[in-house]
Amino acid sequence: MKRKHINIIILVLVVAVFGLQYYFITSYVNEIFQYTPLEIRNEVLNKELESFKMYLIESFVILSLQSIGIFLCLNIGFLYFKIKVNFKNILNLVVLSFIAVIINQLLLMLIVKCKSWTFLMNSIQSASEKLNIENYISISEKASWIKLSLTSINLVQILVLVLLTVGIHKIIKLSFNKAFLITVRTYGLGILLWFVFAMVMEMNFS
Repeated sequence: MKRKHINIIILVLVVAVFGLQYYFITSYVNEIFQYTPLEIRNEVLNKELESFKMYLIESFVILSLQSIGIFLCLNIGFLYFKIKVNFKNILNLVVLSFIAVIINQLLLMLIVKCKSWTFLMNSIQSASEKLNIENYISISEKASWIKLSLTSINLVQILVLVLLTVGIHKIIKLSFNKAFLITVRTYGLGILLWFVFAMVMEMNFS
């Protein structure tokens, strides 16, 4: 299968996974409130859809910023390691990283389903918090910068690291070890710069 077709499939799946969340939310509200007055049901549905709209906008803004960050970091990394890579292959790597979003959103729906939670935006946000590394590291009285750093590290970041390593190995045709080294030194640097920015913002506005 051509890389172009793979990229199209990935982009379609990104849209589809959010569309699936929309379907589950609307179906759940209509089912639970089927015996309530239409006005109440519509009010709850509109409230949930408004929350979903904000969630969708936030997700795509983060995805866009992440894509720009990955693109810049990879360019800097390849220049540093003196590896000639064309523009198209870097874009292929950025699109490949979108798989992390697809997996993350599917896991959110799976968590909501397995926990038998109500399929509403509050449940999706609660499931999202469970995928932050902060929940699995016990440090008493965390410093604010440590807490902020741990909150910023989630499943998506880890998946992107893995996907970029595999992508550089397969698309750029480098050894797996070298691909991993490049990914850690480029994408890892990008995450570090984000931590610094987040901490500066936290200190200025806290």
